[in-house]
Amino acid sequence: MQTTENVSDKQLTESIRLSDGAAFKTLYFRYYEAIFRFIVRRTREDETARDLTQDTFTRVWQNRQNLDSSQSIKAYLYRAASNLAINHLKKKILRQADSLESHENLAVANNLYDFETEDKIEEILNGLQEKERAIFTMNRFEGLKYAEIADVLGVSIKTVEKYMSRALKSLRSNLKHLMALFITLWDYF
Repeated sequence: MQTTENVSDKQLTESIRLSDGAAFKTLYFRYYEAIFRFIVRRTREDETARDLTQDTFTRVWQNRQNLDSSQSIKAYLYRAASNLAINHLKKKILRQADSLESHENLAVANNLYDFETEDKIEEILNGLQEKERAIFTMNRFEGLKYAEIADVLGVSIKTVEKYMSRALKSLRSNLKHLMALFITLWDYF
């Protein structure tokens, strides 16, 4: 394998699949900070985010034989990190729910609504066209501006705007039912 800075994610994925520890180390250092920040935004707990980030990379290594170099390793990392964060928060809410007074259950309902929304958003994103999903991810998860995305993808800003608009429209139309669920939970508590 060539120097690690010049290796594509696809090459890294294939090398990791073949148990190349140096390739895994490169992947780790390439994406650790981004995955950590992604998890911190969800958990709002630095220490938990560090643990879950480590768990994310541990899972990649443990499941390395199942990696597919034709699939985005970056998307795989974000999906794994998101699942770990959601599971952590669900467990935390369940622990809290056991000890809450009934007037405090509204906070639990709000958190459950957030998890449902996260799961649904992930499902909707997986159903988007590849360019829509890539543009949405770069903008919303990685914090890139439209001009930066256009530069990375080699397309015009108008194209980025068009795909982002489609992605947001799909999210809005598919999330309507969750609003009804939240209103129902609100009335219940």
